[in-house]
Amino acid sequence: MRNTIFLTTLLLSSNAVAEFSTTEATAPFGEQQVVTLEETNTFNLSGSAIKVGDYMPSAHLMTSDLKPFDTSAEDDQVKIYSVLTSVDTPVCVQQAIDLSKHIASRKADLKGIAFYAISADTPFAQQRFIKQHEMNDIVYLSDSSKHQFGLKTGSHIEELGLLTRSIIVTDKNNKIVYTQRVPELTTIPDLERAISVAQENL
Repeated sequence: MRNTIFLTTLLLSSNAVAEFSTTEATAPFGEQQVVTLEETNTFNLSGSAIKVGDYMPSAHLMTSDLKPFDTSAEDDQVKIYSVLTSVDTPVCVQQAIDLSKHIASRKADLKGIAFYAISADTPFAQQRFIKQHEMNDIVYLSDSSKHQFGLKTGSHIEELGLLTRSIIVTDKNNKIVYTQRVPELTTIPDLERAISVAQENL
């Protein structure tokens, strides 16, 4: 909770009513990589870096309605994982709303694609967020317990215990076909590009 308050305070200090921009910039995951906030605060990533061509590692998460979820489980669906730093920050609110709007506007074109949002928030915080913003098309997954997702993908922010903002696409066999890890936390990953890649793998 303290880490989330710290991050939220930093973001709200100068971006209370900001519209955050989408970026095409990307950077690797994992140890020896950093992510910035407001370009002046630098945080270290930890964990094993994933890359295109890898298979999604097995991370045991909890859905917002308290059901177990394994990221390596096969279900013959293309998957888009929208990785959020915290649902209590305005950038993540925008990222979540933007993705929800994309889905709502083109449902017929997105059959066979499963959408997930992952954060280190508790399932209960995610439940509140879903209800507040009516996020019905995306399954929310919590990495709050053992940070397995963050550590197995290299998206764990060491100093905050949160996840670095990114997007990951896997094909029907759970092979990673696209990633974007934004270098600056106040920017939004290119959701349109991720959806296009997912459609190419249907």
